[in-house]
Amino acid sequence: MTYMLTFTGKELFRGGHMAIIKFSTMDLGTYDTSVVVSAVTQTNTANNKPMVKITISDGDDTITAIQFDTTKADLAYAGIEEGVTALIRLEITDYKGSKSYKIINITPVKLPEDELKLLIKLPPEDPAKLTHDILMLIKQSSGRAYDMTNTDVPDDDFSLTALAVRIIKSNMAAFTKSSAAKAMHHNIYGGLAYHTYRMLRSAYAMCEVYTLLNRELLVCGTALHDIGKLIEMKTSDTGIAKYTDMGNLFGHPLLGIEMIDHEVWNKNQAIGGKSYNSEQVAMLKHMIASHHGQPEWGAIRVPSTPEAMILHELDMIDSRMYMYEENFKDMSSGSSSEPVFGIAGDGKTVIYKNSFSDYE
Repeated sequence: MTYMLTFTGKELFRGGHMAIIKFSTMDLGTYDTSVVVSAVTQTNTANNKPMVKITISDGDDTITAIQFDTTKADLAYAGIEEGVTALIRLEITDYKGSKSYKIINITPVKLPEDELKLLIKLPPEDPAKLTHDILMLIKQSSGRAYDMTNTDVPDDDFSLTALAVRIIKSNMAAFTKSSAAKAMHHNIYGGLAYHTYRMLRSAYAMCEVYTLLNRELLVCGTALHDIGKLIEMKTSDTGIAKYTDMGNLFGHPLLGIEMIDHEVWNKNQAIGGKSYNSEQVAMLKHMIASHHGQPEWGAIRVPSTPEAMILHELDMIDSRMYMYEENFKDMSSGSSSEPVFGIAGDGKTVIYKNSFSDYE
């Protein structure tokens, strides 16, 4: 049964649910639908009255709508925050030739699993499969005779492969669900696994060309380069990431290094002595410390080894390719985009989708 709750002059639906209407099918008018709340920003009108900008997703597209006479605190009190699913009444009008979106009503709702899946943006492959494949690629990297019928490593194995496998497996649920970022690239449910998997495949290809590279080191460093994001961010069941206090204080490179140190300490305590090779662990931690490339981009150190340098470049390639992929979805062949932030770091880069390539 549906009933209304009066809230800062607005009426909000409470209870029940409705059919999901995709933004791409909406024309001018008013629509009742379910969405995921991606972000909420407090601002004011020209008359200095409160309003909020609410970024919402339908699983395929994301838009930003305005709600007037409402504050972020009001919404939080009603249970509307980043990552929740909500029922909305959305009004679409024309403003200077473009669609303008206004939220009339909004209230949080718990959706059945089949409906929730329609609102969650996912990688092309199942995140659980991606995580499994990542573990198998790690085991394969050293060339040692591992049992490849499962993701386990022997208890007495203290190689880089074993270290990387143990860290991911001990954080399996969070790793599988985690977004790779709050915004810009792979910011979806399972985005971290998708980003990591694609980079691992590229790492293998790099080792075929540049035989100087230590494949086990490069693969393990690539697999763990963003592991600190499991602490830096908290990802909701809808794939929306929020920075934690630890993330704001330290950032994922340092947090990832601490996760490695914790694993090494645990194993040293378990066997009552030295477990992992100190130099190998140091090289692995250096890769995490330097994978952002430059201090102004968040690197603790610049890359000092070929594996660290390749890791940084692979990270840049995959993050930017994702931006091209996402922008191309809404572009017609033979057209240019609006300026895209992140491609070159200046927010001024326009990308072009040529008409003679198959980008589908």
